[in-house]
Order: sequence, then structure tokens, then C-alpha cells
Amino acid sequence: MNKGKILKGIGGFYYVLDEHGCVHECKARGRFRNDGIVPLPGDNVLFNLEKGTGGFIEEIEERKNVLIRPKVVNVDMVAIVVSAENPKIDFLLCDKLLISIKKAGITPLMVINKCDMAVDRHIDTVYNEYATACETIRVSAKSKDGLDHLKSLLGNKCTCLAGQSATGKSSILNALFSDIELETGGLSKKTDRGRHTTRHAELMVLEGFSGTVVDTPGFSFFEDTEILPEQLSLFYDDMTPYAGDCRFSLCLHADEPDCGVKKAVEKGKISKNRYQRYLEILKECQEKRLRKYD
Repeated sequence: MNKGKILKGIGGFYYVLDEHGCVHECKARGRFRNDGIVPLPGDNVLFNLEKGTGGFIEEIEERKNVLIRPKVVNVDMVAIVVSAENPKIDFLLCDKLLISIKKAGITPLMVINKCDMAVDRHIDTVYNEYATACETIRVSAKSKDGLDHLKSLLGNKCTCLAGQSATGKSSILNALFSDIELETGGLSKKTDRGRHTTRHAELMVLEGFSGTVVDTPGFSFFEDTEILPEQLSLFYDDMTPYAGDCRFSLCLHADEPDCGVKKAVEKGKISKNRYQRYLEILKECQEKRLRKYD
């Protein structure tokens, strides 16, 4: 029995990377279909090779997480790719994605791309917004600045690249992998929005088989799950150090007096804009809970 990881599935065939770096074309045993199980990219599997018929997937190991879009499993990190200037970053959307990533127990990484095409103050605005929330790096797919650092962070992990269209995810992958050439959409002249280019989930293997990377179509979302208002701040790493200074143990960091988080915002230790978006998301969580019990 051989161990491997599914890189992609097409038309009932699954391409499995073994421990020696070889890729094998396999089919799944019929019992998976009978049990309603569909093998997915990222699955760690046991498979047999049969002469003349290729391989057969015999077992699928337990999954630690499942992403809905794209359909991929066992993700260790999500790299949110944003543009330093154009297209303009949607901060609220990034905040919500960060919350979803952390709720799923996955490590987030903020990648500011197109730094060669932006003025420093725009780059610094994005960087300062997220530097205390998660690891944040500056790169340029065009000039290749920062890509060695990015590659080192991707090592020994399965990483999903997410982000608004036209932020340069495919360009980053083209720069990281010399043997691929993904279509890059750029911006539509009419709408200033990115053109949809990525077709399906596929794990691409870094040099030396040290990690895998998945590109995604447009912005990637996790399955929508309920977040209780009192839990929301737990997914804000930039607020956590100050939550212990609140008078109330279940402080929502909104209207309560003697709130350590609000004091940190006033002192500039937490971004005021990010805190205002937190209040907006908190209100959404409260409204969802009210609707649930109406």
C-alpha cells in the first residue's frame, strides 16, 4: 500500500503524489461512491498500483478541514492576496475572510501584491491595517521582490490563495512555479473588475516537494457558519492582548465602560478603521442571532 496526496481530480481520475515525488493516475474504489464520499484535492490517501490498470485509491484519511470554494481539504494556511493600490482593497471583505479562516483553525497570511506599482503610503496603509492581526508581507509578482520570503512561508504546508479578482494570484503562481503558465485576467477596462480565469482546484507542488499551493476562482469563502457576538473578538488577534483589561469578562468592546480594547484604539494600538468595521460585523452577528430566534 502506498501513501500519497491527491493533487487534482478530472473525469473520475485522481492524480496522486506519492512520497517520492511521483504522480500516479488513480481511480477511486466503488465503495466511496456508495458511501457518498468524493475524493478531493488535498486528501491524504492510501493507494495500490495494479499492472496495466493504473492505481486505485483504497483509503482516505480523516480530513482536518474542508473548504467549500474551492473544493479542497486539509488546508494549513490561507494567503489572502490583496493589491497595494489597484484594484482598491475591500477591507470589510478581508476582515470577514480573516474571521472565517481563524474560525476554521487555519493560519492566515496577508500578501500585499503589486508593490512595484503603488506609492509607499498606500502600501503602508494596507500593511498597518493588518500587521498586528496576522503575518503580513509585501511582494511584487512582476519584480519578484518578496517572493523568496513568500516561498519560505509556503514550505511544508498546503496553502490556498484567496483574494479579489485582479489582485495577481495567478501572476504570483506563475512567478513561483517556472513550469506553469496560468492565464492572468487583469482588470476589465469597462468595470475595473477582475476577469474570471481560474477553472478548478488543483494543488501545485513547490520545488523539492516542500509544500503545495491552490489557486482559487475570485474570492474564496468558507462555508457560512454562525458566529456568536460574544465570540467575535476571539478571532481578532490584534484585540486579544487588550481584552484582559476590560471590566467585564464578556465585554463586546462596543458600549461597555472601562473597555481595554476601546482604550487601545484611542491610543492608536489598534486601527480605528478596523475597529469600526469590527463594530459593523458585530452588529451583523447580533442581527443574525435575533432573526434566528424571531
